[in-house]
Amino acid sequence: MDRATTPRGRRTAAFLTLMSTVAALPGAACAVAWGSGPSASALGPIGLAPDGTVAAVVLSDVDGDTVHVRVGERDEPVRFIGVNTPEVDWYGGRGGCYGPTSALYTRHRLLGRTVRLVFDSRLRDMYGRLLAYVYVRGELFNLTLVRMGYATADPVPPDTRMAGAFAAAQSAARAAGRGVWTACSAG
Repeated sequence: MDRATTPRGRRTAAFLTLMSTVAALPGAACAVAWGSGPSASALGPIGLAPDGTVAAVVLSDVDGDTVHVRVGERDEPVRFIGVNTPEVDWYGGRGGCYGPTSALYTRHRLLGRTVRLVFDSRLRDMYGRLLAYVYVRGELFNLTLVRMGYATADPVPPDTRMAGAFAAAQSAARAAGRGVWTACSAG
């Protein structure tokens, strides 16, 4: 009897196939993390739409610039590209001025809504979060956060496609004294 046709031979072959697939994952993860650009295969079973975006439902907020979404059957953390909101103290850390206000605004606007995630150069950050421009009904929510003074512009190369728009929105919000620019002026 041929060894590959025995139950033990089939299990060994299946195990070796699985291990060779797992061994290839770190290299693929590094290629995505270091700027080769997102691809449908990098998202695995999530997949990208033909336009390179992903539809997702916002499940919860972490703070003003990070949410959890459902994509297919997966719960994925998403960090908004190009913006930074003040920290919240909800997790035992030190909160920043306007942090809870920014987080509650994000929760109010996005919780339970379907959003479209658009990627720049990298798919994930070093913490495993998806990095995305978040659109809700055609509105670039990242930009809204900066324009309304809930966030500051925070360009992190190589994901800087919208950096100019964020910088302009920040200048306008600062000049108008919106959000953090008035509430946190002493800091």
